[in-house]
Order: sequence, then structure tokens, then C-alpha cells
Amino acid sequence: MSLPGMVAAPEGVPCFLADTWWFALTSRLSDDRFAELAGLRAAQGFSAVQLVVGIPPEVGPGNANAWSSHGPPWFADGRPNTHYLDHARRRIERLNAVGLTAVVYGCWGHQLAWLGVPGAIAWWARLVDRLDDLDVLYCLSGETNLWIGAEDALLPDRSTDDLRLSAARARLPGRLKGVLRPLRARYVRHRHAAAARARREGWDEVLGTLAASTDRPVLAHVIPGETSADALDRAGLLAAVTVQTGHDQASRPLLWEWPARIAQRFPGRPFINLEPWYEGIRDDFGPTDQLFAYWVSMLAGAAAYCYGAHGMWNAGDGAFLAHWGKQSLDTAAALPTAGLLGASHRVLLRHGLPDARGVTTVDASGGTLRSITRARADGSGAVTFYPDVAVADLPARPAGRDAGGRYFAPDQGELVAQPPGEGPIVLLT
Repeated sequence: MSLPGMVAAPEGVPCFLADTWWFALTSRLSDDRFAELAGLRAAQGFSAVQLVVGIPPEVGPGNANAWSSHGPPWFADGRPNTHYLDHARRRIERLNAVGLTAVVYGCWGHQLAWLGVPGAIAWWARLVDRLDDLDVLYCLSGETNLWIGAEDALLPDRSTDDLRLSAARARLPGRLKGVLRPLRARYVRHRHAAAARARREGWDEVLGTLAASTDRPVLAHVIPGETSADALDRAGLLAAVTVQTGHDQASRPLLWEWPARIAQRFPGRPFINLEPWYEGIRDDFGPTDQLFAYWVSMLAGAAAYCYGAHGMWNAGDGAFLAHWGKQSLDTAAALPTAGLLGASHRVLLRHGLPDARGVTTVDASGGTLRSITRARADGSGAVTFYPDVAVADLPARPAGRDAGGRYFAPDQGELVAQPPGEGPIVLLT
């Protein structure tokens, strides 16, 4: 099938390859380690880093894992911590110095209840004031509709590790639980609908103020199953329509289906999946999955790509937030995948993609992707990704034509004269 072309990101939103470091500004990363990782990703071919200038996900504002060496982003009474903001600026300057754009998240969705709408507006005003002259993009919130009706679960200083431990202790006896369930269900549905409206209206108000305060592109990160255009009424102020496919193998088809849906629903809007599979999360999604997600997303029409690795996003030590997996920061940083993704990204850019008006063709017979092709709008060439060369229907080489440079092996990170006998292959024409 052919998919409508996606319009590339507007001016000021590059075709970035981003890594995800939600806890990058906390004391879980020393200054030296932060600088080392920035240099590593820049050398591997990345051009951006997603990070939170505020309270990261999965922890409460009083949890020391959310704090920098200068304390929390903001105090219990809502006052911003100027020393934290100075620290944030220095670290983003470090990213910029090695050529990395900072994709700045100011809050997480449920934190709107902690700050209040006026507080969130004031916090974003401080961020724009301190960071707007740097190489940054802004993301209104992570997972705007997360935990509606359960916003206080992490207050004041808990983590999702703590919630998992306390959940079993809070269970009601089975008989009493059965009696209360119908009454509770009706109450929860009504309360949730009202809370959802309030959340949406609140973030819309913050978005309007933020977008009016800066010329920088603004994005919004959402929960799996919805788009930023579904989550916000004023989504036209955003620089792209965004989704999160999340961390489940069942989301595999969404990697090529979401861009098509967005192109049909919102012609002319760029598309970005801000959170595909994290490598190593839940002991899954290894290098083959990461290369698959990159090539399928970009050839389906995405304007940029966001990588993530468990251990890296949480600056993990194998124990912190280990319910997502025990892979540590050191293990994540040593994975070869990031370098392979950087090599893939360089090849894609050199071959003239992404192309805003290009056309994507997908062969997904039987629900399994066999190939995906992105053709440039001017007919001057195309790029095709085959996840498994062993079952690929590769076109015959034209007579008298040298095949050198026609193939790229993503799992080797190199151009090859002939496709290997197994593994993924990219055909450049």
C-alpha cells in the first residue's frame, strides 16, 4: 500500500536523532559523567538529548533522586530553585558545546496537580527566561494524561518502586471488595471524566502561554494510544503531531501504521514518535528491534527519531526503578546500538531523506513487515528497508552496473557491496 507523504518538520525543528536521559540533571549523574556521555553520543552521530528540567517521571518532588546536587527544581511552596536552574543551564550548554540540541521537558502530566496551572505557567516562564537563548526545543509535558485521578500517588517523596511494594498491602478482603466494586466504578467514572477535562483544559492553558512566550518549537509527549492532537485542544500550536508507542512487542505494527494515520488525519503536519521501545527495558527490545524501529519509523515518514535505553533514561544502578529492568547506566552506555543508529542516521540524511513530500510503500503481508520503501518526491531515488534479508525479495542488479554502495547493513553500520546472508539490509537506489 502507498502512504501519503509527510511534511517535514518546520524551520527550527531539525531531523534530529535523540537519546533519552530523563534523570540527566539529577545528582544520579555527576558533571564528569554527564560530559562523558554527551561526548559519546555526539561522536556516535546523535544530534539531540531529551531531558527533564524539573521533576523526572516515576518519583515525587521530595525524592532525592529527583534533585540535583543543588537541591530540587522547585521547593514545596512552589518557589523555583535558582541554583538548580543555573545548574540546568550549565549542563545544556555542555550539550550544545558538542553539537547536541536539548529537548527540554518541564513537567510530567500528573505534576500539573502538584504545581497548579498558575504554577506550571510560572515554571515554564522561568525555563524560557533561562534557556531560550540556547539550542533547545521545548516539550510541554511528558505523558500529559498520565495518572488522572491518582496524581498524589508519589507525594511527597515516593517512587514507583514504592508503589509496587505498597500495592499488595492495600488490597481489601475479597468479599468486601466485591460488594464495593459497583459503587466505586460509578463514582470513579464520573470523577475521572471531570478530572480528565480539567487536566486537558489546564495543559491547554499552559501550552497557550508557553507558545506565546517563545519562537522555539514546542512539542507534547502523550500516553500510548493517543496523539498529541487527541490530548490537547490547542494542538495546532505544537510543531509536530507526536505519539508514544511504548514498550510492548504488540506495538510493532504501530511503528509504520501511526505515521500513515497521522498523515491522513492531519495533512501537512510533521510526525514524531517521542517514545518507541527502550533497549533493554523489561529485558527486551535488543539491537535488532532498535534498528527495526529506526528504519521503519523514518521510512514511514517520521520527521525525527528518539532512541532510549533502560539504565540510560533513569541513570540506573540496577536497583533504582528496577521493576522496569535491572540494566544499569554503565551497561546501557556500552551497548553498540547507539553507534549503529548514528551510522544509519548519517546514511539516511546523505540519501536525501526525510523528504516532506516523499511517498512510502509498505509490504506487510500477513501482518509481518517484509519491506518498507520511502521514495523521494522528485523521483530521484528511494530507500528500502528489509528486516530479514533471508526472506527479502531484492530486485535484480541492473546489467553492467556496479552494486558497490547500493546496500547498507544496519547491524554492521557499513555500506556493503552485496547483501549479507542474514539480518536486515537497506537498499539505496
